[in-house]
Amino acid sequence: YRAAITLIKETNPLPLTCGRVCPHPCEEQCRLGRVAKPVNINHLKRFAADYELHTGVRITPYAAPPTGKKVAVIGGGPAGLTCAYFLARYGHSPTIFEAMPKLGGMLRYGIPEYRLPKAVLDWEIEGILGMGVAVNTNVRMGTDVTLHSLTDEGYEAIFLGTGAWDSRGLGVEGDDLEGILPGTHFLIDRGLEKETPVGEKVAIIGGGNTALDAARTSWRLGAREVTIIYRRSRNEMPANDIEIEEAEEEGVKFHYLAAP
Repeated sequence: YRAAITLIKETNPLPLTCGRVCPHPCEEQCRLGRVAKPVNINHLKRFAADYELHTGVRITPYAAPPTGKKVAVIGGGPAGLTCAYFLARYGHSPTIFEAMPKLGGMLRYGIPEYRLPKAVLDWEIEGILGMGVAVNTNVRMGTDVTLHSLTDEGYEAIFLGTGAWDSRGLGVEGDDLEGILPGTHFLIDRGLEKETPVGEKVAIIGGGNTALDAARTSWRLGAREVTIIYRRSRNEMPANDIEIEEAEEEGVKFHYLAAP
């Protein structure tokens, strides 16, 4: 198991996270699936990563000797964490600048606790930081630091991984009424542990994973009736099948071929 997780970390610094949230489309292309079931690579990697977590013994891949070169990483989400991880492995000195109070980006503020426990994410991030990655949180690009100020401080390269934090509006009449919330903003508020009352009856417009996360979170917040309204059929829903099935088991209703 130790050899397995060492090999996985050669290319993936976030195996605990991927093992829980990756929809593993690679398994659909597995050649073994032509004659039997595909290799369940997602859960195999999760098992190896969980082994490391449960033993509490960090397994860190080889890192090159220090180069003395400084790199600024703007954004502490999955892209920034991955960039910093490989920079540290190459012997460079990366520093992450993150606007939010904690690292993780949409892994922390966009994925609900029931899908990705924060304690698991924290443990994985601590392993990356332990490789020699410095962190500055609550620092906003363009306000607290700029490309010029970072260059003046001696950073020889700058990586921009600011993420995709906004939601697209519906663009229909009434989408600014009270009680209309962008799904991404709703999940971010939950990630920030803000009060997010949803009432007793909730409608979710959309059929992606964000819609499913918002629906299942609303149910957990006490909504008696949660309905997902999707413009196409069940077969065309972009959300992961397991998310749809689990939402159905929890009592979430689905209204297909309908749009505001």
